[in-house]
Amino acid sequence: MKNVYLSLENSLENQQLRALIENDSQFNAVDKMNDQQHYTVIVNGPLTELSNLLLNHYSLKNNIDEVLFIGGTDCYGDVTTVGEKNVMADVKSAQSVFLSGVKVVVCGLNVTREMENRALAGYVYLKDKSVFTLENCGIFIETKGTVCYGKMVNDVYSDAQFADQHCQMVMAIDKEKYLTFVNKY
Repeated sequence: MKNVYLSLENSLENQQLRALIENDSQFNAVDKMNDQQHYTVIVNGPLTELSNLLLNHYSLKNNIDEVLFIGGTDCYGDVTTVGEKNVMADVKSAQSVFLSGVKVVVCGLNVTREMENRALAGYVYLKDKSVFTLENCGIFIETKGTVCYGKMVNDVYSDAQFADQHCQMVMAIDKEKYLTFVNKY
């Protein structure tokens, strides 16, 4: 059984995601993490809670198998021309999570914008990762600029690569497979 820690904003979509995970016998939804077990973390909202957890309990980093971040973007923003709302809500926390070394899978605005309930990407990812096309990459968050403040900078399309490639960016979603999962629930 996979332990799943959820860091979700309060919304109807996230309530639906939480209910699916809590009612699925393959998963154990937990409210707290400890250093005795391993976890998959799903974040749909700002990365503040996870950043604080990693800063205050750094040893837990080794117990997080991966973080699925339903947020960010590899191209355009929804708050600014380059900033997505979950990153822009707390830019410095977002940067600290991406610098932590924890594996982060970004399911961003570029692939979820057309979805009816993008929060369910977390559940579908847990059930069948083959629905998603992933690219390894390095990711940093611009924390100093004025024009690009909050931009998620990645090296997916670049000849120059970041030295640290511990992240993955979802580049595409098989919509037919995705809808098969979503329509069951």
